[in-house]
Amino acid sequence: MTTSTIPRSGDFMRLFARTPMTGAALRIANLLAGYISYDGKFRGAPCGFAAFTMKELQAMTGISDRTIRSALDELAHLFGLTIVRRHHDRHLFTFSKVYDADANAVPDEDLAPAETVNISHEKRVTGSPPPPSLYTRTKSNNDTTSIIQILDGAGSVYQTPFATIIEDAKKGTEAAGMDTQFLWKGFHMLNARNDRSIAPLSWLIAFVRKAKPTFQHKPKAPAPPTPPAVCTDPVLLMAKPAPFANRAFHESDLRRVIGADAYEQRVAAIQSTYNAPRFAAQLAVHGQAVREGTIDR
Repeated sequence: MTTSTIPRSGDFMRLFARTPMTGAALRIANLLAGYISYDGKFRGAPCGFAAFTMKELQAMTGISDRTIRSALDELAHLFGLTIVRRHHDRHLFTFSKVYDADANAVPDEDLAPAETVNISHEKRVTGSPPPPSLYTRTKSNNDTTSIIQILDGAGSVYQTPFATIIEDAKKGTEAAGMDTQFLWKGFHMLNARNDRSIAPLSWLIAFVRKAKPTFQHKPKAPAPPTPPAVCTDPVLLMAKPAPFANRAFHESDLRRVIGADAYEQRVAAIQSTYNAPRFAAQLAVHGQAVREGTIDR
């Protein structure tokens, strides 16, 4: 709705926040609204106009010239942005769908001669259309709408331009392993629960960066190493010096050296002392004989 009174900066900010537009268009709109002349003298612009060169717009916003052209065209459709192009001087910008700059015109006698600019409505044109973009893909958010419509069903994030933004935002965060569609649906559910119908793009990015998995699987701490069991059985300790695989050779060698009767006496003594079976007692006798050097290993 067009008014005769030039809105103030706060009015412009609220209007821009309610209107879906790309990030580049929002940046340009805020800059132009902040430099509108209210006295007919500021920066040499008539009352209701903002004066800028294209190089000034590019330097103050950090946006490329091609993106600025696209953003100006978008603002022309949304707010009736009109441009009066002046050679070797700043161009004049006004939002014709928001307010009528002519209704606020300052009489010529109140202006200095160098600052007097008479502009008719017919001359306020948007200029030649910008050339088609040669870029097919961009990693910036300049061409992505800065306002998100909150829907009950959320829909598929891959049918929106926000899938790439979510995937870039979750890199290096705890949400890196979370599903993009799951994050998109969670963002809609959170805002729907708070009765919001729209949300800025910055909220989505902050939501993704702060998201944490519901179930976090922490790696189990390795079990402490179990110390090897210490053998305390005296029969096994006595049998240890003699390899078990050579038990038959040990028996025959020991019988030959000490005699069969002495061999049986030693085995019987181990059995009676330690209440050990005969086979274990034989191995113990072999181990003692190896330790004493009576027989070889």
